[in-house]
Amino acid sequence: MKLRRIGNSLGTTFSKQLLNRAGFKGDDELEVAAVSGEIRIRHASSRLTIELTTAEAKALLEGATDTRAWKSAMNKVKKKVLA
Repeated sequence: MKLRRIGNSLGTTFSKQLLNRAGFKGDDELEVAAVSGEIRIRHASSRLTIELTTAEAKALLEGATDTRAWKSAMNKVKKKVLA
């Protein structure tokens, strides 16, 4: 395997067999990390990051479904999940 110039960047290609073994398919979202002497490629995590106020977090923890803070937190969650 070689690095090749692609425009102003460097890149390479992977065989279909290698991609299948790794469980990668076309259009998969990937995360790439560079560490000492290695480049690691993996499926993008399915984690979400949602910023909540302290009141929103407390309302979720306490199950305070009748509060404005709980409704606000749930709206933030819905927006991220349905995005």
